[in-house]
Amino acid sequence: MKYLVLALFALALAAPAARANGFNLTWGTGCWRDNPATLATSACDSNDGSVSFTVSFYNQFPIQQFIGVEAWLDLQSDSPTLPDWWQLTDPGGCRQGALSVSFEPATPSGCANPWQGRVESQKFVNWSTAAFPFYGGEAANRAKLYVLYAPTPYNPLPSGVEYFAFTVTINMAKTVGTGACGGCSTPVTIVLNEVLLAGGRRLKTPLDNQCLRWQAGGVTPCSATPTRSTTWGQIKSLYR
Repeated sequence: MKYLVLALFALALAAPAARANGFNLTWGTGCWRDNPATLATSACDSNDGSVSFTVSFYNQFPIQQFIGVEAWLDLQSDSPTLPDWWQLTDPGGCRQGALSVSFEPATPSGCANPWQGRVESQKFVNWSTAAFPFYGGEAANRAKLYVLYAPTPYNPLPSGVEYFAFTVTINMAKTVGTGACGGCSTPVTIVLNEVLLAGGRRLKTPLDNQCLRWQAGGVTPCSATPTRSTTWGQIKSLYR
């Protein structure tokens, strides 16, 4: 009996610990496990190309009817006011149209695709700043990105898998030359504070990473970006 207990104890030590609910944020078009990067830099000398970052999530328990995802990301610049290069509000911002969101994961990807076989029906993307406030209350050097996606049909979502949520891409348009929007070289910090899984759970804890930096030498700590007390927002109406 003693040997059986010892054997079971050894198996317990050898077994991998189950991951808790949470989310990840990384630079690039793949998930964190594909490309765990927290810093992106640019010489800011061209209007060509783009930079991307990706959100993924892990649910410890199965969701019987997975409706969609809702996420808030907060950005803060080292400068007293948000540079024109980060004025991405469409319409109105100096670089309107430079931001896009994709719900198709890069191939191959270390994350599963929860959107496969579903048709886009509910989608909302908004970039809000003090100059172009959508929600109000933004500080002069901050911006908020809100993303909602709820395609149909609503399917079960198995547990124990890290899922791709979406990729945000920001192109380099109007970085240099006539009509350029200054501030590409200014360091900024981007933080993902919360992800809501409609039909499931509110995720508030990062798995591996929740903070990104744009340009080296930034001094704004990840903790400086506000933690937003969110509600179910627009996605809640899908239950009605």
